[in-house]
Amino acid sequence: MYSSPTLTIQYRPDLDMLTVRWLDSLQPEQYRQDYHTILAEALAHGTTRWLIDVRRRPHPSPEMAAWAANVWLAEVVAALAPRRARLAYLISPSREQALQDSPALQASVQQASDPRRGYDVAIFNDEGPATHWLLAA
Repeated sequence: MYSSPTLTIQYRPDLDMLTVRWLDSLQPEQYRQDYHTILAEALAHGTTRWLIDVRRRPHPSPEMAAWAANVWLAEVVAALAPRRARLAYLISPSREQALQDSPALQASVQQASDPRRGYDVAIFNDEGPATHWLLAA
C-alpha cells in the first residue's frame, strides 16, 4: 500500500485492481506527481484496472483536467501497451455538478472518454457499480 498526505493507493490482488483515494487538496505540481505515482504503482503490480476516488479532492482547474486528459493518459497508454487501461472515476454529486457547469471541464471529460484513445474511462457516483464495471472487462 502506498500512502502520502494527499493520496492512498491499495492494490487488491483478489480483484487485480488498484484503489486510489485522494485525501486532500492538490497544487498543480502535487497533482501531477500523484498521477505519476498512480501509474508507477499500477506498473509495479501489473494491473490495468484502477478505481480512482476523487470525492474528497477539490475540483481541478480546467488546466489540470486538460493535463490529465491529454498528457497523463497518453503516458498511461504508452506505458501499458499493448494492454488497455480501465479507469473508473468515483465522483461526488458536487463534482458532477461542477462538471456540468464548466464547459472547459466538460471538454476534458469528453476528450478523456473517447474510446479511440487506447483506454476506457467511466464516471460513477457509487463504488459498487464502478467496481463491477472495472471487473466486467
